[in-house]
Amino acid sequence: MAQGIFPSPVQPARTSGLLHFDIGVAATGVKVDTSSPYWKNSVSKDFTTGGYVAVPRLVVTKGFGAGALSASYAKVNNSGIKTWGGAIDIPIIRGTLASPEIALRGSYATLTGVQDYKLKVYGLEAFISKGIGPFTPYAAYGRMRSNSNATASGNVLGQTVTVALSDSSNVNRYTAGVRFSLLVPKIAVEVTRAEVTSYAAKVSLGF
Repeated sequence: MAQGIFPSPVQPARTSGLLHFDIGVAATGVKVDTSSPYWKNSVSKDFTTGGYVAVPRLVVTKGFGAGALSASYAKVNNSGIKTWGGAIDIPIIRGTLASPEIALRGSYATLTGVQDYKLKVYGLEAFISKGIGPFTPYAAYGRMRSNSNATASGNVLGQTVTVALSDSSNVNRYTAGVRFSLLVPKIAVEVTRAEVTSYAAKVSLGF
């Protein structure tokens, strides 16, 4: 679940000018074992497609000269489940016509709208990218941390007992992707290996 709501803007981390603005729709597909007890007991309605969960989300990116800020938001249909988050890209080595660009990306996301369950996700990644005509291939390595808390209630010997549950995870993230920039639109795809392999894509408009 943490990997599914990770707020990747699905683009290389690069220098952006003050006039840079980009808005689009992205989705991250995460493989789910729908026959496992954790899935059967955690959802009231199976909303997977082909064994994957992929929720479209709105992604907005704005440059500020020294880097770029991104924000994302999604809502699962027919539910109160929402996820929102953001990322900041800071260049470390600016790219040239002959050399790649290296940048850091910090990320944060949270899940709301689920009764008795809270989830927060943090990320720190190093990106390398190099534009080749309209194509910009990129790769990244970093860490993803998730913190989740929940409460569960049940009847024990005629009395209601509430138990607090929590879980924390720290995993590596390996990402490879490519962005194809046309005049209209821009298309990006990426694959990430963390706890599982996930796939993401985005179609956006901007300048």
